[in-house]
Amino acid sequence: MGTVWWLCKAAGLMKRARAIICIIAICVFLLVVPPRSPTLRAAVIGFVFCLSFLFRRYSNPLNTLSLAAIILLLVRPTGLFEAGWQLSFASVLGLLVFNESVANFLHETTGDWFWEIPLEDVSLLRRSAKRLGKAVVALFSVGFAAWLGGAGILLYHFYEITPLASVWTVAVFPLVWAILVLGFLKIILFFLLPTLSMVLGFIVTGLSGWLIGVVKFIADLGISQILVGRVPIGLIVFYYVFVVFTAFVYFRRPLPRKVTRAAMVLAMVVFLGLAKWHRTHRDHLELTCLDVGHGQAILAKLPGGENVLFDAGSLYKSDIGRRTVTAFLGYSGINEIDAIVLSHGDLDHINGIPEIVEHCKVRGVYANEAFLSQSEQEGTARFLKESLRNKGLEIQTLGEDLRLSSGAKVEVLWPSKEVCANSQLDDNDKSVVSLIEFGGAEVLLCSDIENVAQRELLRLFPNLEPEVVVVPHHGSVNTLEADFLDELGADILICSCSRRQYERQQTYKGETKQFYTPKDGAITICIDEDGKIKSDVFVRQK
Repeated sequence: MGTVWWLCKAAGLMKRARAIICIIAICVFLLVVPPRSPTLRAAVIGFVFCLSFLFRRYSNPLNTLSLAAIILLLVRPTGLFEAGWQLSFASVLGLLVFNESVANFLHETTGDWFWEIPLEDVSLLRRSAKRLGKAVVALFSVGFAAWLGGAGILLYHFYEITPLASVWTVAVFPLVWAILVLGFLKIILFFLLPTLSMVLGFIVTGLSGWLIGVVKFIADLGISQILVGRVPIGLIVFYYVFVVFTAFVYFRRPLPRKVTRAAMVLAMVVFLGLAKWHRTHRDHLELTCLDVGHGQAILAKLPGGENVLFDAGSLYKSDIGRRTVTAFLGYSGINEIDAIVLSHGDLDHINGIPEIVEHCKVRGVYANEAFLSQSEQEGTARFLKESLRNKGLEIQTLGEDLRLSSGAKVEVLWPSKEVCANSQLDDNDKSVVSLIEFGGAEVLLCSDIENVAQRELLRLFPNLEPEVVVVPHHGSVNTLEADFLDELGADILICSCSRRQYERQQTYKGETKQFYTPKDGAITICIDEDGKIKSDVFVRQK
């Protein structure tokens, strides 16, 4: 709209004529883009701005933004609770409130060198540098002001802060502006000069490719986002109190204002820093069995900061890698997995892995020899192997332990090489059984082993007495040895299964403490240095 307004002004049109043409341009824009909250918010603001000239009224930016919010909430009240809606309005509000202040601060800091361009300054290079610097200051001010408005919303919903967002705004704006202008020009010329429109299409496609390349390069730098994890709502409220305080509270003397602002900023930075440190430098073991329905995804956060994921798949739920596992990683402030252990090649244990390696840095993926031989034959396992190779990862052979530097020990109890080579055994009975030891306590992950493997496990490890057991084969009573759980004598049993499985059959009738993902949601077990065990669930039972 700004480009159309400028073109109309250059053509000598009066403001009311410009407003009419801009309204038409906005309507065309709305016909070719999805009706999302930021788009509709911008369209309403544009309409109100143009109507103010048609009815000869003064438009107040804050009132216009408030009117846009009211109109959108009347159309769809639930939009108020959506992250996109909140982020859109908060960012624009920050822009309206802080843009001028940020720009003035930058110009004062640079001694107004970019602000004034004297006529006697005849040096073309000097004038060009001043104009370019002034444009960069304006762009940075807009980006930083919008970031101030939306930072709290971004942290609350997506658990991260993006301190360099304003710098990247300046970097990509020329490409974005060129794509928008040439794209609209292409649409207009399609009806008048189709050949020229086609040429512009090639140019826009090329510019879009460059923009994608720049964005990917910035993302690969790994310095744009700081993943903090979930923070209490009180901190978000405190942040916006600080924002309102900065914008509207007046001090007669500058020193108290600067000291107060610095203290509030320092308090937030210290809190976020401590939260990040606590989540990446642990002195305890924390194991979470996620609710993925009929499937398995278990994240072990080891003492010292290492993270191991045991499987990630689901038989009936879609996109569990992105919607469940990576969402939980973000919630926990984790952006790197040291090892993914694949128990076996069943779909409900591995189909979420490609999404995880796409959205999270993974150092290594491990599987036993039975899986590696299977991956050459079966479609799902072969697809996983190809997906990992596209990300520069190869599935490594799993040894007797993961050899991590953590204080916890991750040991593979089953199967042996001979078992993996036994063609008479079912693939489930070749599943990896892992034992995690820390503080004198043990957690046994049984994967999908059935009767044969369960009997052999008890025979090979007669002294095995884990405190926590993830029940074999999603708690299926049809493949569970009658005395298997009794012989283990665990204090806590965890079953990762579907709602239907839970309602039809419960695994164990004893008095042992039992958790089921369809009933309890995600189940977390925490073991401290002294071996004390605490359990927690995501769903609170009434």
